[in-house]
Amino acid sequence: MELIRELDQIDPRFKGGVLSVGVFDGVHVGHRRVLGRAVEMARAAGMAPVVFTFHPHPLAVLRPREAPPLIQTFGQKLDLMREMGIAAVVWPRDSAAILAMPPQEFFEKIVCEALAARAIVEGGDFRFGSGAGGDLQLLETLAGPRGIEVEFVGEILVGGQRVSSTRIRRLIAEGSVAEAARCLGRPYRYQGTVVEGHHRGARLGYPTINVESPRFLAPAEGVYAGRAIVLGKSYPAAVSVGRAPTFYAEHPVVVEAFLLDFEGELYGEQVALDFVEYLRPQQAFPDVEALKRQMAADCERVRAIVSNM
Repeated sequence: MELIRELDQIDPRFKGGVLSVGVFDGVHVGHRRVLGRAVEMARAAGMAPVVFTFHPHPLAVLRPREAPPLIQTFGQKLDLMREMGIAAVVWPRDSAAILAMPPQEFFEKIVCEALAARAIVEGGDFRFGSGAGGDLQLLETLAGPRGIEVEFVGEILVGGQRVSSTRIRRLIAEGSVAEAARCLGRPYRYQGTVVEGHHRGARLGYPTINVESPRFLAPAEGVYAGRAIVLGKSYPAAVSVGRAPTFYAEHPVVVEAFLLDFEGELYGEQVALDFVEYLRPQQAFPDVEALKRQMAADCERVRAIVSNM
């Protein structure tokens, strides 16, 4: 898969293909249906499936204070698109100028001139152009005279509700990570750097790693079953999001994990935490021994849950 930054330097191989435009924040199951259909159409016609996307989120450019936290890194988004068979991702360098284009100008300059798209596949909530002024009806109106095929993919429901990036953020913020995973098609992955903590877990016999990632959305406070991916390997992990109420009720929220079957230090390493299932709320224990008993029980549940995946 090729990453393209300059609109005037697009290889002819990626022109005249099947195009999907969007932020694709999370590449959730709804996005995967759209992109999967684009790949299917492109292969059947011997064309290239191409994605035109933005990063960071357009609101980070237009109204930074309203920009949502990350569901995934740009690298994760690219990896998922590569796995699906996307041939090229166009990530414009001057996103502010493109976001300012009226819908008709975006269609002419990007869809027709830069990419010469022969087909477009989008979801039912697709909008384009400044102020999200272009909708599906306008896209069909503009595409028809150009002979560009337009296909809209129906929405996907999980639990009777439409899947969207906004819904997934809400589920994560609520701690409903299992339902978020059903919407994403995979567990929510929180990625960051291991930093030094207070070493309380080590003194209790459960040395934890503190994962710092200011860009990512941390799930609701609580204890979770998860997996830690570090140094190329995956380990079952008991993940705590909270303030360590037994010790410091007013401590800032931290994300820390005890990696089962791992020994060693990881300071400065990059680690990914997959949140699989919510176990219990944070709570203050009457003494250290009660806390240790609960931690042992948590680890047993983690191993049982993760081993069955």
